[in-house]
Amino acid sequence: MRSDSVAYNMDAAFFAAMNMMDKRTEFRYIPHTYLNINNTPIHFVGERKHKFSEQIVEGDVKSGRFIIWYVYGEEIVGFVTVGYQNLHIYL
Repeated sequence: MRSDSVAYNMDAAFFAAMNMMDKRTEFRYIPHTYLNINNTPIHFVGERKHKFSEQIVEGDVKSGRFIIWYVYGEEIVGFVTVGYQNLHIYL
């Protein structure tokens, strides 16, 4: 399977090659997309086009600083931080 993310494809190819050479590796890829719209940083962490059943908004949307959590069942499948510079790193 090939993803639209070049970084993911490169990492997946590297780890596939390591496995073919019988090297023990662990593949942990965290998909992250960054946008900057009107000087507002937006970070999305999670797989694109992932199914979700619920959205939880934390913070005040009118203030321009908030987090949206995407939940599928009992699992958080992604989140968006709007207005925070590096908050995605700590979450």
